Formats: sequence, C-alpha cells, structure tokens
Amino acid sequence: MVRGLKVGNVVQVDWRFRRALIALDLSLRVGDEIQIVGPETDSRQTVTAMEYMREKVTRGKPAQKVWIPLVERARPGDAVVIMPPSEESEEPAGE
Repeated sequence: MVRGLKVGNVVQVDWRFRRALIALDLSLRVGDEIQIVGPETDSRQTVTAMEYMREKVTRGKPAQKVWIPLVERARPGDAVVIMPPSEESEEPAGE
C-alpha cells in the first residue's frame, strides 16, 4: 500500500553507479524517506545524496531531473513517493 505524496518518476537507471534519475514534479530533499513504486517495484529508502547537473545539492526543485543513489532495483516509469512522517515525530518536542 502506498501512502504519501508523489513527487516524480524514475526516468533512467544507472546500475553501474547504483543510481536513478528522477524527474521531479514537486521538491525533494536529502533526508526524505521515499518509496519507489511500479508494477514490479516496491522499495523504501532514505535519500542520502542528490546530484543536479553534476553538482551535489541538498534539494531538488520541481521540473528538475536529479540523480539519487538506489538501495534496491528501480525501473524507468516507477513513481517516487515521499512517505508521510511517522506518528511519533508529529508530537511537539518537550511536551
């Protein structure tokens, strides 16, 4: 089951470097928990790094294509979904 906000799609996979090129519809940041979903794909991972036009960045903006490292297999056309924060992290700190 997919719960979250779709931010883009996988357009290309480079298995030599274990990374995927993501075409973004919404912004994506390093540290975001994502799920990559398709007909034969369903994996979750944290975005540990991001590259835009051969430069390391911490945030990808809408309409950009960014490379992210892959933990498991992904295929062109797979959707990239940001996972909602867990119940525990929604509580204000110190209360």
